[in-house]
Amino acid sequence: IIKHSRLVHLYLVCLCIVVYSSSAVVDALKTLQEKIRRLELERMQAEQSYQQFSHDFVLCFIMTELDSKLQSAEARCKVLEKQLDYMRKMVENAKKERSALMENQVAQNTTNQKNAYCQKFIISGCVAAINFQMKLSILEQKLLKEEHERKLVQEKAEEVSQFLDCTYRDFFGCSSDESCLLPQKTSKPAELLPKSPMHKKMPFVAGTSTSPSHSVHANVQSILHMMKHHQPQLCQRVSALHRSEKPNRLHVDPSLSSLADLLLALQDELGQMSFEHQELVRQIDGAQNPEQRQDLQRELELLVTRMEDKGSQITKLRKHQRMVCDLQIQKLAQCRSSPEEHTAKKLSGIKPPAPSPVKTEKKGRTDRTTQKNLQLLRETQKFRNGLKQDDLSWET
Repeated sequence: IIKHSRLVHLYLVCLCIVVYSSSAVVDALKTLQEKIRRLELERMQAEQSYQQFSHDFVLCFIMTELDSKLQSAEARCKVLEKQLDYMRKMVENAKKERSALMENQVAQNTTNQKNAYCQKFIISGCVAAINFQMKLSILEQKLLKEEHERKLVQEKAEEVSQFLDCTYRDFFGCSSDESCLLPQKTSKPAELLPKSPMHKKMPFVAGTSTSPSHSVHANVQSILHMMKHHQPQLCQRVSALHRSEKPNRLHVDPSLSSLADLLLALQDELGQMSFEHQELVRQIDGAQNPEQRQDLQRELELLVTRMEDKGSQITKLRKHQRMVCDLQIQKLAQCRSSPEEHTAKKLSGIKPPAPSPVKTEKKGRTDRTTQKNLQLLRETQKFRNGLKQDDLSWET
C-alpha cells in the first residue's frame, strides 16, 4: 500500500508537469482522479478488511481463550463432580455410621435395661430362694415333729392292735371261767385334779372352711389349741373322762385309754393344722408377689388335703372306739353271767337237761357275736394298715 501511494504521488507529479500540454492531459487527469478515487476506495476497503481482520483475530483470540477457559471449566466441573460424588459417599458413610452408632446405643441401652432387670430378677430370686430355704427349714422342722408324732401314734396303734389280739385270743381261746375274768393291772391311785371353776363347753373346732382359702373359726382355733395344750383341765371332755374314770377305775380297759389318747393326739394335730391354715390364709392375703401367692395356695391345698385325711382318720378312730366299747360291754356282760351259772351248777349237782331251742338260739347269737368280733378284728387290722399307709402318704 505504501509503494502504491508513492507511485501515485510520482504519477501526479508527472501529470502536473504535463498539465499544460493538451486535452489528453485532461483526460489523463480525469482517469487519474478516477484511479485515485478507486485507490481511495481500495484503501478504505483494505482498512476495513484490516480492521475486520484485526477484529476477527481478536475474536479468534477471544474464542481460543474462551475455549481454553471452557475446557478448564469443564475440567474443573469434572473435578467438582468427582468431589461431589466423593462427598456424597462420605455423607452416606457418615449417615450409616451415625445410624450404626444409634443402633449400638439403643442396643446398649436395651442390654443395660435387660441387665438391670436381670439383676433385679436375680436379687428377687435370691431373696425368694432365701425365703424358700427358710420355709424349707421350717417345714423340715415341722415334718420332723410330725414324723415323731406319727411314730408315737403308730406305736400307740400297734399297742392297741396287740392288746386287741390278746383280748381276741383270751376271749376265743379260753374255755374255763378264767377267760371271763379280765386281767386287772395294779395302777397307782391317780392324783386328784384340782376343782376347776365352772367352765362352759369348749368343743374342738377343726376349722370349717367354706372355700379353699377361708377359715371361719380359725381365729378361735388357735386359742382352743393353746388352752388344750397348756391347760387340759379346762376342756370339758378331758374333765368328763377323769370323772368317769374315778368310779370305774378297776374296769377300765387300757385299749380304750390308748384309743382316747390317740384320738386326742390326732385332734391336736388337726388343731395345729387348722392354725397353720389360718397362718397360710393370712400370708396369702398379705402376699403381693403372684408367684409367692401361688406357692402359698399350693401349700394351702396340700394342707387342706392333709386335714381331710386327718378328719377321715379321726372318724375311723371314733367308729373303732365305739365298736371296742360295745365289744368290751358285751364281754363284761358275758363274764358276769358265766360265773353265776357255774356256781349254780355246782350247788345243785344236777346234770344239765337236753338242749332246748331257746339255748340253740342263744348259741346262734353267740355265733353272731363271734362273727361280729372277727369282723371287728379285721376292721382294726385294716385301720392299722390304713394308718401306716397314711403315714407314708403324709411324708410325701
